[in-house]
Amino acid sequence: MMKKDNIFWIGYSDLMTSLFFVMLVLFVVTVGYLNNSQRELKEALVDLENTNIELNITVDQQEKILKIEDQFKPLEESGYFYYLENCKKYIVKDLMGIEIFNPNLSTIKNEYVSITVEIGNEIQKFLKQLSENNPELSYLLVIEGNMANKYDNSISQDNIFGYTKSYERALAVYNLWQRNNIHLRQYNTEVLICGSGFNGLCRDDIEENNKRFSIQIIPKIQNKIENE
Repeated sequence: MMKKDNIFWIGYSDLMTSLFFVMLVLFVVTVGYLNNSQRELKEALVDLENTNIELNITVDQQEKILKIEDQFKPLEESGYFYYLENCKKYIVKDLMGIEIFNPNLSTIKNEYVSITVEIGNEIQKFLKQLSENNPELSYLLVIEGNMANKYDNSISQDNIFGYTKSYERALAVYNLWQRNNIHLRQYNTEVLICGSGFNGLCRDDIEENNKRFSIQIIPKIQNKIENE
């Protein structure tokens, strides 16, 4: 017959064995949890590092934009342009309030061809300098045609003729520049031709002064445009 002491030790051994397996399971679970937490921590650190890089890039981009805006000053100081501060556009000083196109047509009058070509050359020279100073950037040049309404503003702002004719006149300016070897796209610049007709922001209170075309240069934070 088994002694009571033997029964105690057998029970104690079973208990210790059970506790060992429990501790072993807890150890494995804990190690697995710690490894998973360490992996998540590493991923979080990588994400944080990437976020910091993106934030640094954004700050650098903003600084570039601010510096480029400072570089626009020579265009304003050239004597050819007047800068519309509120809408970031340039208009030609010598052509303000002057109808440079033949009535109801999109052809430039002979007496204004020379000054228009001079303006194109000035813009081309400026874009060349911008491209040299900021080779990693590209630009959008907007050539916008505008129309002057009647003295009583009786023509609808959304008049189709106004939109069509102002676009055709902006295109006529661009085509004149092209014919005179003024190729603005060669300096990492995309050209957008449009017409706002009798509508649009930043119109002059003196209606006659809206007989004009304006240009706007917008820097773009992206890789340089590749020529095909």
